[in-house]
Amino acid sequence: MNMRLCIQPQRRWIFSTAVALAALCSTTAWAGELKVGAAPLDVDDNGNITASGRKAAVESLDAVPGEDVWQAHIWAKLDGAGAGPLYLEFYQNLNGTDSLVWRHEEGDFAGGKYYSGELELLGGRGFNKDRIYEVKAVQVSAKGKDLTLASGKVKLIKSGKKPEKTEEDDADKVPEDQDAHDSLAEDDKSSGDKGSDDKGSDDKGGDDKGGDDKGGDDKGGDDKGGDDKGKGQDDPRKQP
Repeated sequence: MNMRLCIQPQRRWIFSTAVALAALCSTTAWAGELKVGAAPLDVDDNGNITASGRKAAVESLDAVPGEDVWQAHIWAKLDGAGAGPLYLEFYQNLNGTDSLVWRHEEGDFAGGKYYSGELELLGGRGFNKDRIYEVKAVQVSAKGKDLTLASGKVKLIKSGKKPEKTEEDDADKVPEDQDAHDSLAEDDKSSGDKGSDDKGSDDKGGDDKGGDDKGGDDKGGDDKGGDDKGKGQDDPRKQP
């Protein structure tokens, strides 16, 4: 009898503790995971990240070659997200205090358990190499309180990779042997122009030959003299 009386209070204590823990879990929003990739992270039909997508996620994100830009592909599992603006916030720890560097707004977020998107992290917005940033997916509650739905970290680096050459770059570049060929062609052209000037002086001499044609006009004058000779003959009607 006494044994039963001792067991009953213990059962009541265990039951009360379980109820309290359940109530605490229902009111506490635990942040989900957030991953960053250098390329889009693979997801399934429901939007959840796949094993290959999780493997492709990076802890250090390299800059775009030749630019002060980091191309970040973000996937997040959101806890209790609703329809409405979703904010992606980037924090940097300075002297033990988290400082907001930049905030991106997804104004048309329709709600759901997952988020996938692409962001450009620009040096002009306060991002720097060799710095670690904490990324938070945040929504604002009806009471105006920020609710962190997911979080993760990423380090920005610059490996010094050179930009890849494009076909346009190769087309614009003139080979050295082509430059030498063009120079020779210009020299030949200059020599040809000088030779044409000498030839032009010979053509001028041809104009003197044309002066002989003018002398032909004097010969025509003999024909006119023939007309005078005909006029000097006696008229046969005056003969007796």
